[in-house]
Amino acid sequence: MNIIKNSDNRVTKIINKKKLSNEAEYRLSLFTYLYSDNGRYLIRNTLTFEVTELTEKEWNAVQLLKDGPVSYGFIAENGLEQLAMSRYIVEMGYDEIKQYQQAVFLIKTMSGSKKGLYSYTIFPTTGCNARCVYCYEEGYTVKTMTTDTANRLVDYICETRYNSTVKLRWFGGEPLANAKIISHICSSLQERGVPYKSSMVTNASLLTKELAHEAKELWHLEKVQVSLDGSKADYTIRKNYYNPEKHNYDVVMKAIHYFADEGIKVNMRVNVDFDNIADIPDFLREIKAEFGDMENISMYIAPLFQVKHSERCLELYKEIFRLTDLQKKIGIPANLNADHKAVRLRMNYCMADSMDKTVVITPDGVFNNCEHLPEAQTWGNIFDGVTDRSKFDELRITQKIDEKCAKCPFLPECTPFYKNGCPGWFEKCYEYHCIKTEHTMHSLLEGVNTETDDDDEEI
Repeated sequence: MNIIKNSDNRVTKIINKKKLSNEAEYRLSLFTYLYSDNGRYLIRNTLTFEVTELTEKEWNAVQLLKDGPVSYGFIAENGLEQLAMSRYIVEMGYDEIKQYQQAVFLIKTMSGSKKGLYSYTIFPTTGCNARCVYCYEEGYTVKTMTTDTANRLVDYICETRYNSTVKLRWFGGEPLANAKIISHICSSLQERGVPYKSSMVTNASLLTKELAHEAKELWHLEKVQVSLDGSKADYTIRKNYYNPEKHNYDVVMKAIHYFADEGIKVNMRVNVDFDNIADIPDFLREIKAEFGDMENISMYIAPLFQVKHSERCLELYKEIFRLTDLQKKIGIPANLNADHKAVRLRMNYCMADSMDKTVVITPDGVFNNCEHLPEAQTWGNIFDGVTDRSKFDELRITQKIDEKCAKCPFLPECTPFYKNGCPGWFEKCYEYHCIKTEHTMHSLLEGVNTETDDDDEEI
């Protein structure tokens, strides 16, 4: 056997065994995924993220563990000791869910408890110059942050931040529709000696060359996500700008150049469904021709939220992975932060269960725990602090692991609680993880690592 993807050593230090018991019976771990491809055999530990390639003999022996427990003698005779010590194979009475929970607890404890917020997701406005046909914010009240609210927001950041560089994440609506308030907030933080850096999700149609320079110099903007919708024809229909003469596909292409020229990393998110995905191959070639080998530009293809809840969502995901492979073949980077580090066990699923580190703030200064539900979850505001302690505690306290999730091998890659009701959760999540895992393992066999440690996947 040969390890072809390293583990998260924080986890292996906690769970790996140093020796085996010759009196125990052994079984496959819940957190094990097996994959074969053209005579090559891989086994993945979804808790440690390690991937090991097996010989055919080892693979056949592992398959026998599916039929029931085996003795230590079977493990030793077939050379599977290392798999058992690395917890691909475990003792019959081993409580893997408890071990997973202990690993998360210990890693959090070892990292230390640092009081204060690291990150603030800020809505300068919920207004937008586009009317995207798929927008999940349709019907939300349009609000725009005032100078008075911005001044209080700066005070709040100074009062609550952990003593390090503050991460500001501009969201909307279209955040550039209220660029002046972004500049005001950043200028105020600068005057008060608060170090900060920022990122943004934007359609980029309101960006000018001058504003891109200001974003770099004053906003300390390091990376942006620009939303696209495929070909120019599809983009025009789907974005549905109020003023298409001024705000359009060509303007956005120039804006991406402006960002990249300033050294700001641009990650283009291409939204797809069954109506536009057929034209994506030609679109990818157009993007390659437009940006060539330009630095600071990457892309990823993602389904619309609505499609994730459709009967055909898995079909769409398979096509997305195929197009992602084509994207790499064409030469468009999939992630500027990609490297060959091991993926790390997630301590938090998203901002919704990271309330000790981050907060979402609407234009009127209201707190939320999720940018995708800005009017649905609130427990306070920047003026009065926490106003609903029961709601705050409900969101802050770690939830019990749902019965369904406790039987899933992808629990460590996902979340410890069943997220029905969350816009990111969908019924066929297990099947999706199978498709994703097999795509990753196939890529590993080709010498490509498709996973990263990026802590801000959407950006």
